[in-house]
Amino acid sequence: MYYYLSKFLGPLLNPTNFLFIILGILFIYYLISKRKIFLKILSLNIFLIIIISFLPTGSLGIKYLEKDFIFKKEYKNIKNILVLSGADDRIIASISLAYQYPDAKIFYVGGNAYLIKDINNDDLTIAKKFYYDLNFDMDRINFIGKSRNTIENFKEIKELNLKYSETVLITSAYHMKRSMMIAEKQGVNVIPYPVNPISGSTTPLLNSYQVFDVTNNLSKFNTFFREILGIIAFKITSYT
Repeated sequence: MYYYLSKFLGPLLNPTNFLFIILGILFIYYLISKRKIFLKILSLNIFLIIIISFLPTGSLGIKYLEKDFIFKKEYKNIKNILVLSGADDRIIASISLAYQYPDAKIFYVGGNAYLIKDINNDDLTIAKKFYYDLNFDMDRINFIGKSRNTIENFKEIKELNLKYSETVLITSAYHMKRSMMIAEKQGVNVIPYPVNPISGSTTPLLNSYQVFDVTNNLSKFNTFFREILGIIAFKITSYT
């Protein structure tokens, strides 16, 4: 039930979606009632949207998520490469790592999180095509495809009974903090291999504003908010 409810409410948990929806509702109520309280709340809502849009709040939040996973460690004796489904850069990183460790196997862990399944939009179908198009040896890849979220990912990973000291986990740097928390809870003590850090931790502020983009700011804030919400939800459910 929680899974299906979260999928229906998911768009509302996107902070910018929520703020713009509330903005529209407040505006309609103000036009109907002309009550000043709605105008004040409307002004606060607009102020929050401006703050998120024009200040690097999302970047600062993602910097917090990524701060422990910006730089990769030295890796030795890698036999297993776990890839959480998602962005293409995770697949590319797994291939690069597999070439460095020719005895290693790739385990691509994903599935389909949509309520209505579409085989053409399935993570595993897309990933298989990606690996195949890059002419990678498909015999070195195991596709694990029943999970719908990160918690289910690690339940499936645990069932693989891998030697964790020889296993790296590939996911986006901003997603690694939550992933490692869930992994630890499941007793899956893998080695983090973060990819594609997006916080711009080493980028001077002036340089950041040379590529200033309101849409990018909103997108980063949404990413940060979803991860923090996921961390909070995981911690609550872990202690219940």
